[in-house]
Amino acid sequence: MSMFKKILVPVDGSDPSDAAVSLAIRIARDQDATIVFVHVCEIAKIAATIGGPAIGVDPSYAFEAEREWGDQTLRRALDRAGNVGVSADTCLEEGSSVTTILDVAREQHADLIVIGSHGRGGIARAVLGSVAEGLLRRSHIPVMVTRATHP
Repeated sequence: MSMFKKILVPVDGSDPSDAAVSLAIRIARDQDATIVFVHVCEIAKIAATIGGPAIGVDPSYAFEAEREWGDQTLRRALDRAGNVGVSADTCLEEGSSVTTILDVAREQHADLIVIGSHGRGGIARAVLGSVAEGLLRRSHIPVMVTRATHP
């Protein structure tokens, strides 16, 4: 009997994200589970970073670049799962990362979230925030956090 049937994996193309993809694929193979890879485009953060229309900058190119990056990242994760026979799907969303990931987990009836973490602490975490920490605090399903492995 499998403990997990659907695993949600937020991906962003970073080394910790790639480590989470690898771990989720191993778990999915062991549990005969399905994976849903999700990439969240934080459009509000992009707009705030470049200033938006208030200063005469058209943010649409940055939005499109973020969506394209998300599509590529999701495709790579999907290919990795498919190459080893693991059933997977993808989801490209816009919104705040933690809230959106939790919403997708609910919609997809996920029973585990596997996420990579950069392992930042102190001021870096306070300034940048931590999606993994936010998920750990707010999720009603188990969250497994992994870091990138270095040879």
